[in-house]
Amino acid sequence: MRKHGFSLTNPLRQAPVESTEMPKKPEKQAPIRAIDIATASPDELAEQRKAVFRRLLGYIMPYRTRLAWGIFFGILAGAVNGFLVLVIRVVLEVVDTSEKVAEAYYPFEGMPIFNDFAIRPPSTDNPWTFVAAVCLSIPVLLLLRGIFHYLHAYCMLWINMKVLYRLRDESFSGLIQQSLSFFNKVKQGELIQTVANQTRTTADASSQLLSGFIQHPTGILAIVVMIALIDPLYTFGALVVFPICILPVVMVSRKVRKAGGREEKESEGLMVTLHESFSGIRLVKAHGREEHQSKRFNVGNKQITKFIIRWRKAMEISSPSVEIVASLGICVGLIYAWLTDVQPKDFMAVNLGLISLYPHAKALSRIQVQVQKCFVAALKVFAYIDAEPEVKDKAGAAELRECRGNIDLDEVSFAYIEDRAALKNVSLSFDAGKRYALVGQSGSGKSTILSLMMRFYDTDSGAVKIDGHDIRDYTQSSLRDQIGLVSQDTFLFHDTIENNIRYGRLDASDEEVRGAARLAHAEEFIVDQVNGYDSVIGDKGCNLSGGQQQRLSIARAILRDAPILFLDEATSALDSESEKAIQKAIEELSRGKTVIAIAHRLSTVLDSDEIVVMKDGGVLDVAPHDILLERCEEYQRLYRIQFAED
Repeated sequence: MRKHGFSLTNPLRQAPVESTEMPKKPEKQAPIRAIDIATASPDELAEQRKAVFRRLLGYIMPYRTRLAWGIFFGILAGAVNGFLVLVIRVVLEVVDTSEKVAEAYYPFEGMPIFNDFAIRPPSTDNPWTFVAAVCLSIPVLLLLRGIFHYLHAYCMLWINMKVLYRLRDESFSGLIQQSLSFFNKVKQGELIQTVANQTRTTADASSQLLSGFIQHPTGILAIVVMIALIDPLYTFGALVVFPICILPVVMVSRKVRKAGGREEKESEGLMVTLHESFSGIRLVKAHGREEHQSKRFNVGNKQITKFIIRWRKAMEISSPSVEIVASLGICVGLIYAWLTDVQPKDFMAVNLGLISLYPHAKALSRIQVQVQKCFVAALKVFAYIDAEPEVKDKAGAAELRECRGNIDLDEVSFAYIEDRAALKNVSLSFDAGKRYALVGQSGSGKSTILSLMMRFYDTDSGAVKIDGHDIRDYTQSSLRDQIGLVSQDTFLFHDTIENNIRYGRLDASDEEVRGAARLAHAEEFIVDQVNGYDSVIGDKGCNLSGGQQQRLSIARAILRDAPILFLDEATSALDSESEKAIQKAIEELSRGKTVIAIAHRLSTVLDSDEIVVMKDGGVLDVAPHDILLERCEEYQRLYRIQFAED
């Protein structure tokens, strides 16, 4: 028998072409594997990093028009930085001239291009207006740069939000489609962390990286070109050490990747503790374990703090390292200026240009840190998006429309864990319109049979059939539409009573919802609520008693009105009076349907058409109550235990 699990090594999907609506699901491409960032080899990391960022680019490209505008405005914002150096040179020449206003100014004087271009004041009678106009060119350029930067940031933010929406949609949709075996193995807190937080980290980092790769290199290039045109030797001397700036970035990148990976892992553990503490708050309170849960929480909280400090230290140290190395280049340039008597306007313009390079160089030095954070988060997100469900519809699966309700198990074997069979070669037949009960000790395989019938799992061998056809020939959704389920583990949403009942059939009318509630004997307490059917019942129905929660669950199944009905201790949370009323409602509901009930209390199933006695994953006997009481030792034992007093 195979071991049930899930795969995180499934093909990538490539993003589609641009559309005004939400893009379709990406097509499958190269696989992404969930790897341990801290221990993976450099080659493995390089391969996965390439796959992850190619995938991210695929999410951005559907919005290529908005991306083109963002790039355009980013280039303009960067180009203004270079032009600003030239304007500062002209302003310095105007305000530093020996005459109040010269007849002409040559902003490109001494430069290899436009050397003869002149700016001639319109009049020398009122010089302050000309000087003021020239000086105001600086704030005008800064205003233009601000506008271009704002438009660039807006376009990138718009793309970021679209990418975030798709990542969350695909990650949640992919997870919710997984088989039960998947959820049996993962922690719910980790899934919440991935969908809520790691998708945002991925989307934010991807847009910031793209923005940084556009605006900062453009700004650096524009400034370098301008100061090189003013004085190439001075510029060369100042920038000759700039390649050394890469060294501190390379030194910290590995530390950031490891610390970022550990931080994400600890964040998942923290989310698990949060989810378990709040979901099990009654248990926590009942055992007085508030302090214990706080200690569990703070263990993870302390680790997260440590790793955040670690990668933030690495990120912050890269900026001053770049500044220190870059300042050495300025020292070289200053010595050159002293030796060659560089003109003051050129000296000031070049140095202001060099200083304005720092913000861009510092921002680029942080990009490697963002790359590592983005890679760690995106790797987890894409691995979950691409995880293939263990139970999935086969190609060409049919829709189950007209179901009579005949169910057969043909030599079915199944194991949740390898070499520990939950069912062993079980063969059973359930005829349409009859009532059946599954009885036996805990672990005998009763719930497993219902799970296989609903195709929560696939059999290891043998087949489950409905109306003579293997259930694997039908789509899962159409199969489950033919089955109503009332379980002892009721689950209600933090929503209104009406919406909780309507969950059984989303297109049901208000009258149908109320009719189901009346049949389940739930209306008698619903009308006593402050807002009746519009009353919000709290998290998991915490504002209702256990019996009231169960009756809403039964009303949900009644509303579904499926030809097959599964009852898993459906009346376990009801008092004796309510149980009798619900039994009558279930009898009405069961007419014409195939009913299979799991029962620990034999008193609830004595009138079943047939009772299936199970033990250790096998079927011991199938017969009505009277016959089993005569010939089945296991049934006799169960009966004596429960009716010993009688």
